[in-house]
Amino acid sequence: MKRPQAATGAAMSTKRGMFAYAVPYVLVASFQYQFAKDGLLYVDPLVFMGIRYVLAGLICFAIARNFRPILNRDTFLLGLFAFISSAFWVTGLQYVSAGQSAVLSYTMPLFAIPLAVLILKERTTRFGTIGALIGFAGVATYGLALADIGGSTLGIVLSVANAFFWGLYTVYYRKLKNQDPIRTVGTQFFIGGLLYVPLFPFVFYLNPTPEFFVDLFYVSVIGGAVTLLLWNAMVRMESIGRVTTLAFAVPATTVIIQALLTGEIPSPVEILGVCIMFGGIYISRLRPGMVLVAPTEPVVLPEVP
Repeated sequence: MKRPQAATGAAMSTKRGMFAYAVPYVLVASFQYQFAKDGLLYVDPLVFMGIRYVLAGLICFAIARNFRPILNRDTFLLGLFAFISSAFWVTGLQYVSAGQSAVLSYTMPLFAIPLAVLILKERTTRFGTIGALIGFAGVATYGLALADIGGSTLGIVLSVANAFFWGLYTVYYRKLKNQDPIRTVGTQFFIGGLLYVPLFPFVFYLNPTPEFFVDLFYVSVIGGAVTLLLWNAMVRMESIGRVTTLAFAVPATTVIIQALLTGEIPSPVEILGVCIMFGGIYISRLRPGMVLVAPTEPVVLPEVP
């Protein structure tokens, strides 16, 4: 009779742990789009990401108290996919708003879930699959509203390409869950930084205003090192399907933040898309047999004399 109680306790512990990571992740990641969009006023996109990667990598290695990167095939692929993802993201961000970028980027679970099945042989629950499809329907609804108001086709394509590679490197986080998570993220930034720096002579532009340094600090430290350490931690705790679908809260929150900061009120169709996203999150978090029955004491029959 103790095993169900132990399993229930472990599940509750995981749920509390996920909550502790998910809440700060959603808040930090939601503001990141605003700071990154503002930062592009002062710097070339690829230079911005290159500086971000170098700073975030140094911070991760400093936290780990070990500046030696983890060099193996899978970690190199992780860094490569993250580099490609961020390059697409920041380039696309030039053509769409912060809220639009967030929503389009979070088509990621549509790619991450089948990639996890293909690469990790990971199975997802029925609720997880249904929740992901509903969440993506919310993103699609928002995307249709964006297209109706003349959204940039190039910005949409780049943002969705970012989502594919983000899903890919998220799967690799799960694959590398037995490595030191802080040094793994630090190595990811280290590899990405090495790939960005050779591009600087061809695209370099930087206007070092105080506003730029504020944007850089947030995108590098809080939206860079902190965000990816939280994301890595969540991916190590639960399946790709459940974690990535939970992240639909970020674009919904980003849209709300954008409305509060800029006064741009979403259209009814955009609001509907955000509501559908939250519905997908709720359903994806359900587990089969969630109704718990209080354990009963075993019935002891009287001995027959």
